[in-house]
Amino acid sequence: NIKPDVCVYTDATSHGCNISKFEVTIKFKWKDANDAFIKYPKVDKSFVSQTDKGFDTLGQITSYASAQLSAQYCTHAFSILIIHNCARIIRWDREGAIITDAFNYNQESHLANFFYHLGQASPVLHGVDTSVTPT
Repeated sequence: NIKPDVCVYTDATSHGCNISKFEVTIKFKWKDANDAFIKYPKVDKSFVSQTDKGFDTLGQITSYASAQLSAQYCTHAFSILIIHNCARIIRWDREGAIITDAFNYNQESHLANFFYHLGQASPVLHGVDTSVTPT
């Protein structure tokens, strides 16, 4: 029942949201108030937004990552959160997440670079757990 805005696949055979196959999810929000993270956090405050809209977004993207990590044999997963003209790249694993600072994807090439390098990366770097084999 998850509904990411965009599901990215490494092959051209999948359509829609196939949780057992997608590589990256992308979530779009149009207002800064929906950002799940604080743009310029202070040292003594949480990096997670404390607003209701921010918590809603965090719940959505966390549910996508959790579903992917549960349905696939992977060590980690990637997602993108786009808030208006800024993006964050998130690397999820079973212990938590690493989140980039927000960057303007129209002025910075980080998002294009991420997808370029992901396209060149080995399955292990994509997060495929190669220790799992068919019996």
